[in-house]
Amino acid sequence: MKRRSVLKIGGALPLLSLGSLGAVDAFGQAKPASVTVLTWGGLWGDALQKGVGQRLTAQTGVPVIEDRGSTPDQRITKLKVGLAHQTYDLVQLHDGLFPLAVSQGVLQKINPHSPRLTNLPDVYPQFKHEYWVAQIYSAIGIAYNAKAIKKPPRSWADLWRPEFRGKIVLPASSHSIGLYIIPIGAMAAGKSPKDGDAGFEMFEKMVKLQPIFEPDTDTIMADLVSGEATIGVLYNAQTETVAKRNRDVKWVFPEEGAISISWGTGIAKNAPSLDYAERFLNLTLDPQGQIGFAEAFNYPGTNRKTQALLPPALQKSIVLSDAERSRLVDLDQQYMSEQRVSWMSRWNRIVAGA
Repeated sequence: MKRRSVLKIGGALPLLSLGSLGAVDAFGQAKPASVTVLTWGGLWGDALQKGVGQRLTAQTGVPVIEDRGSTPDQRITKLKVGLAHQTYDLVQLHDGLFPLAVSQGVLQKINPHSPRLTNLPDVYPQFKHEYWVAQIYSAIGIAYNAKAIKKPPRSWADLWRPEFRGKIVLPASSHSIGLYIIPIGAMAAGKSPKDGDAGFEMFEKMVKLQPIFEPDTDTIMADLVSGEATIGVLYNAQTETVAKRNRDVKWVFPEEGAISISWGTGIAKNAPSLDYAERFLNLTLDPQGQIGFAEAFNYPGTNRKTQALLPPALQKSIVLSDAERSRLVDLDQQYMSEQRVSWMSRWNRIVAGA
């Protein structure tokens, strides 16, 4: 065979190889049939599909499928079961559960140098993690009824004022932040958030004040709207929603520091399409996509460019200043995860014995 013939055949081989893969994108990457993300349902899932899923499909032609039928811990289990033949590309969780996902080995490390993560440099550093990136965040502080409470609370310690007996609403232990009352108690006592003994000592005092324990955030909000509770632990984002129904409800950034809470996205280990998973993740960090969550849920976006695009009223009411963001308390979520079982048992014993 002549050399020219060999070159002609050799030059055709890459075309044959690409053709065998089916549709390809501008980068020569095979397009997957779909991108699948484990996430929440309801308004959250709708906002995610509108702000991220539909935009990815418009850009690439690849549909996004949301698996909304699992609780956050079940999402981690699904990824674990499917490790050998993974069918999911991404998972969304709150910051308290990502340590469990990492320890279970179900997440892919984020590549900060990926050309597909163009929005990552604009994300505030505190919201970028080795295995996931936060999309939105909030601050956990004190919501209170300014009409019913003449002396406004200023610190976590104020939650323990005796005049609030029977009027304090707290998340139950089953709530995603139910156990946060332990580090809150420790901070109220002037101790480290990791001082469990100090936290539980304060919790025992709190239980004697007969707080109202609620299993979900919506019920906490309803208690504050109706006046059944006059003070409680709540995100500043949700307090803005409560205030639209009861203008007397205000929110305080505690002197000891408000607790940071965030929700974000991780890429599944052995994801069917890492490239397209990165594209999806990148869109969760895009200012335009984050605006929808700010408007729907009062959550600030983690991209520093999002703030300037928000309506002035939202900028004023939900965006934390640089000074406030620097005072957010980032709980050691790995430590919290390790303590969860023993703390839950201790929490329940105290409540049952009251």
